[in-house]
Amino acid sequence: MKYLVMFLALAPVAALAQSPQDASAAEARAVQSIVECMVPGLPENWRRAVMVVALAKPGDETGAVKYLVQRGDSEEELEPFMPCDAKKPARTLIEARRLQLPRRRGWTGARLSILPDGKFALKYDYPQ
Repeated sequence: MKYLVMFLALAPVAALAQSPQDASAAEARAVQSIVECMVPGLPENWRRAVMVVALAKPGDETGAVKYLVQRGDSEEELEPFMPCDAKKPARTLIEARRLQLPRRRGWTGARLSILPDGKFALKYDYPQ
């Protein structure tokens, strides 16, 4: 729970400190909401949590989602975990797409990585 409070306090600051091609203020709010749902499902010794969203084509309203966690001293091994709701975090990110600049809305994949210190990375994949 200590990490949740720290993350929620730092997430908007971390997002806004990124370059313009990274998270917007709307995306930072979406990430904060996503994290509120992801953190309750994380084990005590988590080092990194990842949400991976895959859409079949740009503009899709639904797709596949995976939630993965890296624990303790493990360098590469990620294992599945269950957030507070299996659909809510991915739906939140997909809905936040409406607030993105038009050139950034056409993504087909997204990967959100969060760390216990409140830092996060949000990366999108676009079709060729």
